[in-house]
Amino acid sequence: MKFEIMLRILFELMSKKCVKANYLAQKYEVSVRSIHRYISALEMAGVPIYTIRGNQGGFSIVDTYKFSSTFMTVKEFEQTISALSAITDSVPNKELSNVINKLKSTVKNEYSGFDVKGGNLIIDAGPWGDTVGYKSKLIVIQKSIEECKKLQIKYHDRNGEVTDRIIEPHVIVFKQGLWYVFAYCHLREEFRFFKTGRIEQANALNETFIRRDLSQMELPLNFWHNSQETVEISFEIDKQCLSDVEEWLGIENVSMLNGKYYAFVKLPFDNGLITKIMSYGNGLKVLSPKSVKEAVKKCAKDILANYN
Repeated sequence: MKFEIMLRILFELMSKKCVKANYLAQKYEVSVRSIHRYISALEMAGVPIYTIRGNQGGFSIVDTYKFSSTFMTVKEFEQTISALSAITDSVPNKELSNVINKLKSTVKNEYSGFDVKGGNLIIDAGPWGDTVGYKSKLIVIQKSIEECKKLQIKYHDRNGEVTDRIIEPHVIVFKQGLWYVFAYCHLREEFRFFKTGRIEQANALNETFIRRDLSQMELPLNFWHNSQETVEISFEIDKQCLSDVEEWLGIENVSMLNGKYYAFVKLPFDNGLITKIMSYGNGLKVLSPKSVKEAVKKCAKDILANYN
């Protein structure tokens, strides 16, 4: 564990100009005294670390310090290149492509005869069928982020409302198998997540915007918690649809008790949830809360009435 923390601290120092001891202690859940011991151990190992005194001080590493390409094995290089290539296949990015080429060049110089294999990771978040249009939207969004240009989009929300919006895209997020763009929305006058699959059209405007500085810690990645009502739901799951429900809710949220399968999760309560539950037919039963049970019963009655 000590070695793992030391290695992570080293990567922190290499990626940032200055890192405070309190920040490292909180991040790795150790004492400040332990952080000083880790820093001393790194110095003894030959890492050129120096301490910056004062309120704005911390630990830093000389700019010229770098790893030899041998710090990763051929297999590790191969997996890294494969993962980066999978990302650029879905969201083309010039900088990532340059990184991939540099990695390939570095490792080929270090290991003669090295050849990158196809890899075992493929990322394709587009719908079944025509994925060309989906990827084109991601390319437009990515380019707008890089050039800080506003986007005009036609967006379909979960309730079926279609709106034309002007947004300032800041970052693309891949979450639960779906691509989102985190952007400032001029219509709502706040930052919001937009599911790319619900964007019908995306056109870059000539008007630019000033990018806000956002760290990953500031992104509300549990975004639906804040945007709509959520409920704690318990399900009873029939074995016939167990695998499908596990993919939806996450296998860690499914458990077996007395020979039956159950799931206990927190989900956004909207029409999309009811539709999803109904898609499993009699293979998924809502045990609680009563509000969700009544919504499912009403939906089932409406369907029956439609056929009567």
